[in-house]
Amino acid sequence: MIEYHNLNGVIVKANEAQIFVNDVGLLRGYGIFDFFPVANFIPLFEQDYFDRFYGSAALMNLEVPVSRQELHDRVVELAHKNQMSKGYAKLVLTGGYAIDGYTPSKSNLYILQHPDYLKDPMVYDQGVTLLLQRYLKDQPRIKTLHYANALKNRDALANANAMDLLYHDGRFIRETSRANFFLIDEDGIIHTTEANVLSGITRKHVIKLAKREGMTVVEAPLPIAKIISAQECFITSTTKGVLSVSKINDYSIGTGQAGQISLLLQDLFLKYCEEQSA
Repeated sequence: MIEYHNLNGVIVKANEAQIFVNDVGLLRGYGIFDFFPVANFIPLFEQDYFDRFYGSAALMNLEVPVSRQELHDRVVELAHKNQMSKGYAKLVLTGGYAIDGYTPSKSNLYILQHPDYLKDPMVYDQGVTLLLQRYLKDQPRIKTLHYANALKNRDALANANAMDLLYHDGRFIRETSRANFFLIDEDGIIHTTEANVLSGITRKHVIKLAKREGMTVVEAPLPIAKIISAQECFITSTTKGVLSVSKINDYSIGTGQAGQISLLLQDLFLKYCEEQSA
């Protein structure tokens, strides 16, 4: 159980953590976040996640009020305070409190800790369903707080027993609302979109592992039509790792179960994370 969070450098009890209602992150959606694993009290792939966090802040014209070292220290201190050597940390940066309800002021920086997620082995063996949706994120390279589209479609996802929406622009697949997307064709070549998608950290390392195993990875626009001939599909994210996709809308991918390449990459990534946290 998480007992503490860090609000603007002050550790407070989780059940007493408060922000003012005139935070422009709440009122105007003006803010960013990032979310990463903590192992042995240390942020995993810290440099990559911090690069993305500070990069998102710069693109949003937000100032991170602390140095990378201070941010690292706060994350580690919070993990020790919660006595949680393994879990996740969420960084939330907003435009601060606005007297007029609109104009940003000094940035607010919140560090929240989350417990580790229990993964259902059956889900990883069977794969998940995605629903295609024509939708373009406003600023896909920035990890903003804006997830309203996915949340308003939660009933459609529940009715289809689907995990997530798979965004496309009418011709090309982009990514899901919370993960990067990969497709493996009949020749075993891995395809993934590079432009106009979030620079996923798990995505980056899975591509590295795939290439290390001698696999061919093509980072280029991914036509929707390739779904028809796909042998496997999978998604990658911080919490999911590598997760096979067995169905897109009503169309079964490959055998309708997790594919062998997806399972191999899943296993390789888990071992890779263990090595990095040792």
